[in-house]
Amino acid sequence: MKFSSLLILSILMVPSLLGYYQLWFGLSAIQEINLAIGILASVLWLSELIPMFVTGFLVLFLELIWLIPSWGIGAPKPSVFISCFFSETILLFLGGFVISQAISNYRLDHTLARIVIKETKGSSVLLLVGLAFTTGFLSCWMNNTATTAMMLGLVVPMMKSLNEFSHLRKSILFVIPFSANLGGIGTPVGTLPNVIGIGYMKQKGIDIGFLPWMGFAIPVCFLCIAFLCYLLYFFFLRNKPEEALQLFAPEKSEKEPADLKKQFSLCIIIITVLGWLTSDFHGISIGTIALFPVIVFFGLRLLSLEDFRSLSWDVLILMGGGIALGKAMEETGLAKHIIESFELDGMSSLSLFIFFSLMSLLLSCFLSNTSVANLILPITMGIPEHAILPSALGATIGASLAMPFPISTPPNALAFSYGGIKSSEMAKIGGLISFISLLIFLIVGGGILYFMNWVDFSI
Repeated sequence: MKFSSLLILSILMVPSLLGYYQLWFGLSAIQEINLAIGILASVLWLSELIPMFVTGFLVLFLELIWLIPSWGIGAPKPSVFISCFFSETILLFLGGFVISQAISNYRLDHTLARIVIKETKGSSVLLLVGLAFTTGFLSCWMNNTATTAMMLGLVVPMMKSLNEFSHLRKSILFVIPFSANLGGIGTPVGTLPNVIGIGYMKQKGIDIGFLPWMGFAIPVCFLCIAFLCYLLYFFFLRNKPEEALQLFAPEKSEKEPADLKKQFSLCIIIITVLGWLTSDFHGISIGTIALFPVIVFFGLRLLSLEDFRSLSWDVLILMGGGIALGKAMEETGLAKHIIESFELDGMSSLSLFIFFSLMSLLLSCFLSNTSVANLILPITMGIPEHAILPSALGATIGASLAMPFPISTPPNALAFSYGGIKSSEMAKIGGLISFISLLIFLIVGGGILYFMNWVDFSI
């Protein structure tokens, strides 16, 4: 794998170093350097030859020592690229990480999951629906992989009484990762592509508030999860013996965190979420609001220094590198040049909405949705202004809808590792829900965008 990745990297990089990309694609010298940095970052991100966050730093390093010095007159200041690593987007996700840490530390997630599991006792269908919407809800606020790991950790011990090929067991191992994938689209902080997409759109002056995002994303998310439950019922639970009663055994008492701290933490989270939801009314940006839980949780020592150190700083650096790469593609005009080579300028907003949604979904079947967002979103920034919003949203949401293979998403891989489900079964169910979810997003999501007057698909 490493050798083949190095070989591919060498083949792609050599022409840029010799100036052939200028001749072949009609690029300027500065665009060719930008392309070389993009190729290097893409291969390293996709192959993971070095840690992905190191590649994020490498992008910034090359922009500062290679791109800017080669620019000449009109070169942007280094701060244009450095600021990408502490932008509103980074603050937004930092706040999401802190909330996720608090939810985990104070076992708020366990409390919610236990309520769902207890309330659906005895019914496989109700259990499936409860797990689906609980996982989807948590994934709106927590990392998809962390949500999947937590939910599977709660449920899998209860499935010891079920044989490996139990229909209920298969349903549970599918519903949790797929619901986590779908739930991530519900809020701006639900998954990395959302945050990356919002960051790119902000650079173009398109500021989608927390509540408006949920206005079009939550209905899509709800319908997708509902269809997922129906698919799993149709393929695995329909006309099958009831197995849910076998799951429930007396629970061992577990030590819970102090009630006062737990309740106070919940209040902080609720205040933050309400601040995000009402950002359009009070005018405080969602990135600034995201600082509130960071300051309060650590300032009042509700979270420790060890918790601070354990935050996913590598992910924030990866995001910063992706945003900096996109900023370079915008500044050099490379994104616009790529779009012109695709001859997309004459396409309508609706066609571009469909095109980028489908392209993003197909690539995300095999590549990480974060990598796909970093690769496609910069391209959407170079299209005509009236079509940037639908194109960027298509690229952003499409990246989270792909889930046919174990390699498609970390939640898929985590569920697959428990055994009892075949890759062919995951391809069938995952492929179907990916296709259905794409249709729901295009029809329902696109319809909401149109009726909210965000997009005029007639142009």
